[in-house]
Amino acid sequence: MDFEHYYKTMGFDAYPFSVYTAESELDKAESIYKKPSNHSVIDEALNGCSVIITGERGTGKTALNLDIMRRKKSDNTLIVRIDEFSKLDEEFDHEQLYEFITAQISGAFFKIMSLNPTAFWKYSSDERKYLSMYLHLYVPASTKSQLRGQIKKIQHGISKRTAIWFYNSSRIILNYGLKAATKIVSDSLTKHFSALPEFDSGDSEYFKRLDAEIDDSFTPEDRSYYLLEKLCELIGKAKINDIIVSIDKIDEDPRFRNDAERISKFVGGIASNNKIIINGGFKVVLFVWSTPFNMIKSNTRTQKIVLQPLSWSRRELKEVADKRISAFSNGKLDDLKLLFDSNAEICINRIIEMSNENPRDLWHILHQALVSQFELDSSKKITTDAINAGIDKFVKEFNYYEYYPRKSNARADSMDIYSFAKHLIKLDSDEFTKNMLNEKAGTGGSTNKYVVSMVSMGLIRIKKKIEQGVVIYEIKDPKIRYARQDNIDISTQS
Repeated sequence: MDFEHYYKTMGFDAYPFSVYTAESELDKAESIYKKPSNHSVIDEALNGCSVIITGERGTGKTALNLDIMRRKKSDNTLIVRIDEFSKLDEEFDHEQLYEFITAQISGAFFKIMSLNPTAFWKYSSDERKYLSMYLHLYVPASTKSQLRGQIKKIQHGISKRTAIWFYNSSRIILNYGLKAATKIVSDSLTKHFSALPEFDSGDSEYFKRLDAEIDDSFTPEDRSYYLLEKLCELIGKAKINDIIVSIDKIDEDPRFRNDAERISKFVGGIASNNKIIINGGFKVVLFVWSTPFNMIKSNTRTQKIVLQPLSWSRRELKEVADKRISAFSNGKLDDLKLLFDSNAEICINRIIEMSNENPRDLWHILHQALVSQFELDSSKKITTDAINAGIDKFVKEFNYYEYYPRKSNARADSMDIYSFAKHLIKLDSDEFTKNMLNEKAGTGGSTNKYVVSMVSMGLIRIKKKIEQGVVIYEIKDPKIRYARQDNIDISTQS
């Protein structure tokens, strides 16, 4: 029996745990997507203001983004999705940001209008000139002639362009006929007036080619926030009542190399710009990785927008899993417990605890458990032994840089997730104080710096404060807790 046959004997039509990105499952998006508990708060907020949504990697920010865009899409709403930032300098200024956003909105608008170009004739002549300016400045064209053709369609009506086309198409025949007539007349006159030289029309054209003049004298000084406001005003005249600008995947820009500080500066340039986040022309829904956002949160006017964290309770994770396996089994499997051989409740509680409130981790663990069971005994559903083996593989093979930041110019021995894990694994308990960390791991004078960095990245958290200002911390990530309990050295992966 091969693995495909094994999971199909369990009831699956297709394997549910091989894809870990929302973009790769667009065909099943509606059947597998489970709304987070604060979904209605986010949805209602977008009716009136911008929203910033924070969450750890793997918690479903992009899936939520796609769901919002899918449901908000309508004839009177312009959706502008931004997830590629190479045209915006890493250390951009306000003017560059305004130009970047203007270009993104322009591109989305002209793409929609290309489906109904006659709608441009609802605008006045001056407004069409403005629109052709946005097309010229912000929307790329493959050739200059193609660009001029697009501008011409906006500035000149179809009747005028059609008349010019007919004239240009027939002018060859007209030129030929007039040249022939001129030749006949010339020959006749030459016979009567032999002293005169013969008239030579040569290659001259009597009917010159006509072209619709276009005004492309656009001035660069207009590239400012005013142009962004003006664009939104013009879009509104096309019966588009709402513009939603979705910004996602900033942390995946390869320039940042997973460096949370560099990501936070880039995010901060957007989130703290009130003309972008707080304005009357459009709304922004900004999806941000929690770690870098926490570094710049104090600089964001969160009282004038809606700030919502994205996280999952154990009950919600179970519901997410139930919906997923139902979609991939065509309804035959509607409860996660049907995947287990025995002690289903205990097994489910354990894998959900190990998932760190993260759907993507849950899919990884279930995948490892299924593969382990197939290798142990393919005649059974998932057993406790398979779960133990699957979690062990998951913890040892996990790429911790996927969820935790690192300095882009860091040395191999610098303070990062693997360095932190190496020290935490030496502890006797998941709960500890700074003194206990120093005593067990020998962190010395760097102890406080280690603790601050680990709290900032979400690896540990404050559990409680006791007498004399002593703080008790606890390891938050269950993978690191598991590695500490079983004395697994994950630092060798770095």
